[in-house]
Amino acid sequence: MKVAIFGAGVAGLSAAIELVDRGYDVELYEKRKVLGGKVSVWKDQDGDSVESGLHIVFGGYEQLQTYLDRVGAGDNYLWKEHSLIYAEPEGKQSFFKKADLPSPWAEVVGGLQADFLTMWDKISLIKGLYPALAGNEEYFRSQDHMTYSEWHRMRGASEHSLQKLWRAIALAMNFIEPNVISARPMITIFKYFGTDYHATKFAFFRENPGDSMIEPMRQYIQSKGGRIFIDAKLSRFQLDDDGSISKAYLSDGHEVEADAYISALPVHNLKKVLPKEWLHHDYFSNLYQFTGSPVANCQLWFDRKITDTDNLMFSQGTVFATFADVSLTCPGDFQKGMGSANGGSVMSLVLAPAHQLMDMPNETIIDLVMKDIHDRFPKARHAKLLKSTMVKIPQSVYKAVPDVDKFRPDQVSPVSNFYLAGDYTYQRYLASMEGAALSGKQVAEKLHARSGG
Repeated sequence: MKVAIFGAGVAGLSAAIELVDRGYDVELYEKRKVLGGKVSVWKDQDGDSVESGLHIVFGGYEQLQTYLDRVGAGDNYLWKEHSLIYAEPEGKQSFFKKADLPSPWAEVVGGLQADFLTMWDKISLIKGLYPALAGNEEYFRSQDHMTYSEWHRMRGASEHSLQKLWRAIALAMNFIEPNVISARPMITIFKYFGTDYHATKFAFFRENPGDSMIEPMRQYIQSKGGRIFIDAKLSRFQLDDDGSISKAYLSDGHEVEADAYISALPVHNLKKVLPKEWLHHDYFSNLYQFTGSPVANCQLWFDRKITDTDNLMFSQGTVFATFADVSLTCPGDFQKGMGSANGGSVMSLVLAPAHQLMDMPNETIIDLVMKDIHDRFPKARHAKLLKSTMVKIPQSVYKAVPDVDKFRPDQVSPVSNFYLAGDYTYQRYLASMEGAALSGKQVAEKLHARSGG
């Protein structure tokens, strides 16, 4: 049985891995020259790795780690110290370190020891977050009608903890503020991360996600007989009388014929190619409820080290929400002699919220970022900026705003030979690499079951 997959991000690659392992004839089509989607990385003219975002592996990313093991990339990432690190003005840092105890006591004791929270913050959080720690999927989905800020305040948790602690988490997770994001994804994270000691561990790729993850996935799929095509943009579907797909057309006119078709495109790109004949199905018309979160990723090369923190960092009150010195976290890339790096820091920074940055000149954004870098890292005031890059993504992960979760579609569509994959489709996780990997697994399993496998 032949399956055509459109979109070679983590969801499409994961689906391809599952299907080639089950013996399917798989063709994977990607519109760009580089695979990886929102996790893509490419080399610029200087030989530097330009990343579309700062991507890390969480301990809770179990399905993604399963795929990395399967494709021979299980040793391509490194675990870091188990703590949340907040960069403060003048080089100071605040920490939320888990205690060496079983969950949830590890989180409770760690929270009580956090120096950037007051005692009232800590008491109100322990009391307020209990429903999330004790909740189940049904409860989480029932809270999708309100923002996280509303849920937080309703539970009596402090305003200071909302702004100091959870704002950074919301921006890191969905690139939107606590007063915009739904309570559902936030309290889901509390459940997974607050009841599993290892779920919140951070790991960075040894090199970059392109070389450490995407390339091994590509090699594995091709070694199993799968075929991957780049510069292959889906243009439209041709339908049979019953509404099923008879063939697909690429933008260059190339025809793709298969027994089943999977869209692993971002939802905003999928909407551009949906046949109007399908829109009488709520399944397809509901996709118009989704919009993407804008985000930008900035990389800065300095002539000297401006920090010695080998971990993910968070920041409140700055243009960037999460960041890391990848010259420290990724020992196989961004090192002296590689591209522009001369041994100094290479800061990779996620800029969020970013809606106000999309139309702003890159030079202006860099100036804003540098102002905050100087505030948080005094050593940067004496460092020379060697190079900067900026990657803007107007629509990244879907905005997890209230009342949208109920529209997340199953991977099986009403069309007999058409399926969906992507982190916006329904799976137990959220919009993330893990959500994409889970959707790839689920779409392959459901296609297999539907085809009588």
